[in-house]
Amino acid sequence: MQNAQNVMTNVADSTRAPRSFEATTQLQLKQRSFPFKKVALSGTSYFEAPNRLAVHFSKVPRYMSGLPKAYATLLNVGAWPQEYDATLLPPQSVNGHTDLALQLTPKSSQSTDRGVVLVNPVSWTVEQVNWNLSGGVTLTMTEAYTDVGEYRVPSSQSLSIHTPYATADGNATLQNYALNVPIDNEIFAQE
Repeated sequence: MQNAQNVMTNVADSTRAPRSFEATTQLQLKQRSFPFKKVALSGTSYFEAPNRLAVHFSKVPRYMSGLPKAYATLLNVGAWPQEYDATLLPPQSVNGHTDLALQLTPKSSQSTDRGVVLVNPVSWTVEQVNWNLSGGVTLTMTEAYTDVGEYRVPSSQSLSIHTPYATADGNATLQNYALNVPIDNEIFAQE
């Protein structure tokens, strides 16, 4: 029988996850409300186990300046055990199989962010996250994976973002992986 802490540990410590990576990251966002803007961001995602994730995009519009840090924070599975308490919810059916479901609540009383995470217990990969964030923001992200050598890494993400003032959908792709490479500490200090 799985408990919530074991599920988070298994996801963060998956033996099929590299110890570090750099990956080219493309993010396409389309606002579904006025002013109906489309934004295409190019950059690099950096990961270093157990819990360091940064995403650096070039030419981020000023009104989206907080996006790279928020994007990395919400997807940094390795940091979830330190930041959130987890409760196991009833399993959910996803794409013809059953996922474990976790309710994430912040350990800090300073945060009101809450999440529900769906985890494939065969591969220990996060298939979907649904976040309810402060200020009335909701974010849903589904993630697909690919094998690069012996490792399983994210290949694409679909996003849906709702705020009190705008709604947007998006897709991200991660490719051109460099696995188990040293990552300069300055990359993470820039966050």
